[in-house]
Amino acid sequence: PYLGEGLFSHVGASGIAGFTSACVSTPADVVKTRLMNSAGGDRVYTGMLQAGSRILMDEGPAALYKGFLPICIRKLVWCAAFFVSYEQIRDQYKKTTL
Repeated sequence: PYLGEGLFSHVGASGIAGFTSACVSTPADVVKTRLMNSAGGDRVYTGMLQAGSRILMDEGPAALYKGFLPICIRKLVWCAAFFVSYEQIRDQYKKTTL
């Protein structure tokens, strides 16, 4: 670890993980949501790839990141809580078993 062990490095690493996760998963979430919304009525899309390409062509790349801010905040909070807790519990476990 370049920054060493500690709360600052764990929060920083979990923030990077949460942001990266939001960047990668948001387009898939948008396509999935569009498919689910069109399932009951007129079938606008035939599948994931067709829906993704149609969204890109009709609305542009920014449409795949609609709702990015709430997703990013949720993932940042979750990753920070999970990974910081995990590291703290792991450190305490190591201290008690050695």
